Amino acid sequence: MYVNQHFAARDLDECNRVIEQNPLATLVMNDDGVSRAAHVPFVLHRQEGEKGTLWAHVATRDPIARQIRDGAEAFVIFTGPRAYISPGWYENPGLPTWNFVSVHVRGVVKFVSDRAKILEHLAELANEHEARIGHQWSLSKASGAYVDSLLPHIRPLSVEIREITGKFRLSQNRSAGDREGVVRGLRALDFPESTALAAAMAGYEYSHSELRPLLDLSQK
Repeated sequence: MYVNQHFAARDLDECNRVIEQNPLATLVMNDDGVSRAAHVPFVLHRQEGEKGTLWAHVATRDPIARQIRDGAEAFVIFTGPRAYISPGWYENPGLPTWNFVSVHVRGVVKFVSDRAKILEHLAELANEHEARIGHQWSLSKASGAYVDSLLPHIRPLSVEIREITGKFRLSQNRSAGDREGVVRGLRALDFPESTALAAAMAGYEYSHSELRPLLDLSQK
């Protein structure tokens, strides 16, 4: 992914937050020149490995499962809020564009076969998302026999992160007035994606003091 210096993520924590807030990602594997992709939820273990480790699973019926083996390289794309940006929101001349947040990860795959670790992964995955809706369900509520009957139908994996690249295109190359106009324009649309992007812009710590007025919009 090409990243203009204006839009580069500043640190690993910034990228990790995007992963944790947008866990449903695109897993891409390549084998003998054939690329396959799957959309699966990941769990990030920040302290596992030098840059963290991702855990997930795919269906064994998915052709990509045949490419899940120890030592294979995985490419994972996490996508945050994104929206079209109208130049009509700027104070200064400009052209249409898109603002977005994205994190790309490359890492080494390990096939997970230990039953206890697989169950731990499934329980953690459920807990991560149940926490967002009030913990209405946990893996322990499922029949053990039923869970066991499903295990042969998934291929669990971990991805030790070797390279992580974040791109936060949030109008950093525009003036403070232009950014304020973008935030107001996005909020006026009242679409879920535009509202989320406006929140990301309003909460972003821009590098120059003249951009601070944008942060005031997060309170309005």
